[in-house]
Amino acid sequence: MWWWAAFIFGWVVCLAWCQQLLPIFSAAGYRTLLRFTERLPDQTDWPLLSVMVPARDEGPHISAGLKSLLASDYPRLEIIAIDDRSRDETGRVMDELAATDPRLKVIHVTELPEGWLGKNHAMHLGQLAAHGDWLLFTDGDVIFEKTALRRAVLYAVSERIDMLTLFPRMIPGDYWENAVIVFFSLAFMAGTRPNKVRNPLEKNSYVGIGAFNMVRRTAYDCAGGHRKLALEILDDVRLGQMMKDHQFRCDILAAESFVSVRWQHSLWGAIRGLEKNGFAVLHFSVPRLISMTLTLVAGLAIPYVAPFLFPDWRASGFLATLLVMHVTYGYLSWKMARSYCLWPVFPIALLLTQFAFVRSGWVTMRQGGVRWRDTFYPLDILKANVYRSPKTLVGERPA
Repeated sequence: MWWWAAFIFGWVVCLAWCQQLLPIFSAAGYRTLLRFTERLPDQTDWPLLSVMVPARDEGPHISAGLKSLLASDYPRLEIIAIDDRSRDETGRVMDELAATDPRLKVIHVTELPEGWLGKNHAMHLGQLAAHGDWLLFTDGDVIFEKTALRRAVLYAVSERIDMLTLFPRMIPGDYWENAVIVFFSLAFMAGTRPNKVRNPLEKNSYVGIGAFNMVRRTAYDCAGGHRKLALEILDDVRLGQMMKDHQFRCDILAAESFVSVRWQHSLWGAIRGLEKNGFAVLHFSVPRLISMTLTLVAGLAIPYVAPFLFPDWRASGFLATLLVMHVTYGYLSWKMARSYCLWPVFPIALLLTQFAFVRSGWVTMRQGGVRWRDTFYPLDILKANVYRSPKTLVGERPA
């Protein structure tokens, strides 16, 4: 009986991992911007698209990001760059580019009003100045391929989508930086279940990514905009949640080479990059952090240890689990970072990413809040302003 129990348990573990990981193949490989737009007929009447680019101290990157937007072939485009209290040349670079192209407007923020996070306030100011039928919220270091905006709007209009998120391709860095970022992306996809985002009945399947969140203006205004997310650390994800709560149509596609970004520039940079967001993902809850850590470590350890305890046919389920883990991770590393050699370090990448989450919780609890863009936000205020889905809420879908 114990022999059969070990065999059955191994396959239960395998099925649990398959349920989380196998949809990633569709999300990363099939549901792509190119595949879903290559046969769509062109629009005859393109809506005005307003792109909000908030940036603080992005001097080394802001020029390339804005130039890639200005090189877009989208026919009706306005770009609003928001200099959020930068101390470097970010504002000057924005002004110089704006002088060469009337489509680019610049807003300089000198003071942060009380009750706002800096980036959220910058995006709020940007959308107030925007005239577009569609609003795109992005970051200053994101690089756009020439046809990216045209394809995104074409898909959203054709499919009657109210919010379209694109998962960007990561510009590769060093080996361990790539390993952690790919695993974080894998965990993000497994957690958000992108294959269910479009289903209006899947209330808990929502998504938002800072590199590319494009919303229909009427839907954005109806949902409440960034004013409702003024002190929300995870503004990009919560925007998707808020739109889904109002029953607007949401979707996510893999951008592949059409939208790319290098998220961090070293392994330690990747770990520190989660310092602000990691604990916020768990609603600043220590029990949730402990539960997630134990679940992931146990879920990782069991498939590796079991084959040594049962070196026979009873270990088949555990061995299949290891195959699913490494193949999925290797596939995603190839799709995202064009790397073929990350697959062996899946368990190390998981532990490093989990360390980043634990560190985020420890740093936040130790200092009693989050320090971001030279401003300190107390933990009790952040907790009180975490966006939570209301129990009943019906939006007004735009025509």
